[in-house]
Amino acid sequence: MAPVLAKSLNRLSRDTLIDLALDWLQHDRCATPYLTSNRRLFEADEEDYLHKPAESIEALRRTYKALQKDSRLGTKRDVIDRIVDGDWRRGLSLHQHAMIDFAYLEQNEAALRWSALRLVPLDSAEEMSDDSDSQPPKKKCWISRNEDTPRYPQISAQSFLSALKKEISPMVKAHYHLHRMSSYQNLDIVRVYITPSSTFRARRTTIPRNVRHAVEAGRVMYIAFPGSCPYVYISLCGASVSSGRAKGARDSKGRVMAKVDMAAMKKIVLEAIPKAFSRPQERWALESTKLNARSLKSICELRGNQKPGSAGGAYSSFSEPSRDIDGNSIDLQQEPDQRARLLEVEKRFGTMTGQHHAALDRVHIKLEKDIQRDKDNSPDVLGEEAATISLTFTGNDVFQGLKKLAELGSEYVDLSRMPAMLTGELGVSSIVI
Repeated sequence: MAPVLAKSLNRLSRDTLIDLALDWLQHDRCATPYLTSNRRLFEADEEDYLHKPAESIEALRRTYKALQKDSRLGTKRDVIDRIVDGDWRRGLSLHQHAMIDFAYLEQNEAALRWSALRLVPLDSAEEMSDDSDSQPPKKKCWISRNEDTPRYPQISAQSFLSALKKEISPMVKAHYHLHRMSSYQNLDIVRVYITPSSTFRARRTTIPRNVRHAVEAGRVMYIAFPGSCPYVYISLCGASVSSGRAKGARDSKGRVMAKVDMAAMKKIVLEAIPKAFSRPQERWALESTKLNARSLKSICELRGNQKPGSAGGAYSSFSEPSRDIDGNSIDLQQEPDQRARLLEVEKRFGTMTGQHHAALDRVHIKLEKDIQRDKDNSPDVLGEEAATISLTFTGNDVFQGLKKLAELGSEYVDLSRMPAMLTGELGVSSIVI
């Protein structure tokens, strides 16, 4: 059994695995399974009969339906063995790999790390100017009420995918898969699997002459775009589909695997995304929103097409039904001083218990401040250079943790001097001051 494939399938539940197998057998659209009617002579001679091939697709479909109805007929491990070493022993197609990844994402919304980007319109007058080559085109404010163009591109998922293929295909070899997330409102995700070529092989990476037929490992990039809003989400998968190994790794036969130049791949895809959204006289560009998180739910809540939008902290209360904070959020049995402290913390941080709460697992803050000079205009002992301090908070829910710390008392957190950025009010994960 291929260890990487088995590991990928092992992330899914038994019921999900069976549902995938039945979906693959529907109209035989993904990959032809191993059957007695399509096996070759050398394959028949090498059969170990651990998993006897079925006579037809219909017979194989009945087998998996029986496994679906009765869990005693086979464990999760048995189902994985049957898929990898039995019914699809010739290997899985890229379409099947994509369906496995999306099945895992459906049941684990924290499977990937996402970055939110904003689509902003470009000034068409700047694009047509003579000096457009020397200077980048200006971006128009996407919240302008007097803007004739829409605040977000009106394009369907299929049209975007077709346009994206036209932009990327001339430069790379890629497989595309479009998926509509069932657990999110109007959220489509494009999975792009890019195989290495001369464009993406990392610099200074040479393959010995005796291993010219090296196994090339691809990488996966996800592009998600919620409808009716000017945002897209990007996720770059760290492991490849076929290998999942690090730089310089070898396959099971000792052959060197080519490494993908991730920086070049990401740059080409990011440049292609706004071009795929653009139309004549309606050009778009991408800009950062300073928000990235492992939780897809949090990304959708803060930069999506639903409430609450980008604001958190005290403003998050506007996204939930009104309620009596004194009666529902605070324990009335607590001492007056402690209760007053909790009320003050609640006002600064918000409830953080509603259905629209967005948890961020990593928040990076960079403080850049010039050194203060004395009255005689002489620098202090630290020197004339600017002082830079970087703070990184990590955890399951950073702002929830800071709220719990503030509840311990003023000796831990001084609410009167605490900036709003530490309450999640800005709705970003990267802050520069």
